[in-house]
Amino acid sequence: MVRGKFQGLVVNVDANGRTFHGTFVNGTKSSDWVGGSPPPDSQQSNQRVTKTASSAEPAPPAAGPPRFVAASSPHPLVSPTPSVLSSNPEAVETAVKSRMISDFKGQTQSVLSRVSDATQNFREVDRLDSMQQLPPPVSESVNSLVDRARDFRARLGYETALSECKTETETVDALSALDQSGRSLAGNDAIEANSKLNDFLKNNPEAETQTQKPLWRYLTSMRQLFGRLEKEAEAHSQRAAAFAAVGKTGDAIREYQEAYRTFPNPATAEKIRELQRNSLGL
Repeated sequence: MVRGKFQGLVVNVDANGRTFHGTFVNGTKSSDWVGGSPPPDSQQSNQRVTKTASSAEPAPPAAGPPRFVAASSPHPLVSPTPSVLSSNPEAVETAVKSRMISDFKGQTQSVLSRVSDATQNFREVDRLDSMQQLPPPVSESVNSLVDRARDFRARLGYETALSECKTETETVDALSALDQSGRSLAGNDAIEANSKLNDFLKNNPEAETQTQKPLWRYLTSMRQLFGRLEKEAEAHSQRAAAFAAVGKTGDAIREYQEAYRTFPNPATAEKIRELQRNSLGL
């Protein structure tokens, strides 16, 4: 399929299991249907295939039109006759679009369920150590879904994807924000983790469906926890700076370490290293 239209060699199978093949260009049949399986790949090259005595089979009966399948797919996409397909490419596009939407919705629900299991049914967090990075297989499923959503939007158009799958599109973005935030936190960068959540929740402050609400509550609890811990860490950093200003390097280091333990931040870690170097005369 190229942009929802058949392109190149296409195979169909009738109700009796007989196989026929033909060539399509931009969704329109450019050669007659030929009985038998298609030739090897080296002989195809999207050219007109001529029926031979060794491979030909009887023409399909008038009754019982063949089921229509792409050569690379074991499942039929649509079921009209070749003549209907060649004269009505919009019917094929509609069938493909419906299948894409159905598959995207199914994958979104599946990944949402996996993330729910990994987070104890989106149990709200109140401590930093209760926030765990998603297990690698679950994180990979989220990334795969994000790629699928990107391709989905590109093929159907952003407006169409949003109107047909608004709930799923928002859910994918929420799952991506959760996954990215968890990975940033695992890398001891709570500032970046909080930024990922803020960016998403700023544009999507509330869930629109009941199925989304547990995920939104979970993300909101993460953001609230980050906000509280960032303020606590800032208080320690201010005391550390005051100690450093009067030469109490040891006290300053301890306060910065407490700030980093409370809310991991690469900038705080660098200040600790700098004071440690200075205290050693390096």
